[in-house]
Amino acid sequence: MKNLDIDIYMTNFTGFFRKNPDQLKQLIGNSDPEVFYDGVRKIVEENSKFEDRQLEPTRQQLLDLIVKLTIGESKQTTEIPHMVHHMGLICLN
Repeated sequence: MKNLDIDIYMTNFTGFFRKNPDQLKQLIGNSDPEVFYDGVRKIVEENSKFEDRQLEPTRQQLLDLIVKLTIGESKQTTEIPHMVHHMGLICLN
């Protein structure tokens, strides 16, 4: 039964943004809409595992997904700048 609820929710969710593409553009910018929809589906499936939680993503869950899409996972990790030297790596911190 939960899969049917998830499918109905995702159909309504994607249908809204297909009717209002300007709203989707404001929300996710230049990110790929299909990747966004896949992320929302994963959140909804995760929420469905808990009895006390609604299917809909929370505001924080959506914000985390949008940040991950716009910034990218690789930029979320902090890289320390370094220089390659014949004696080894030199930290440029």
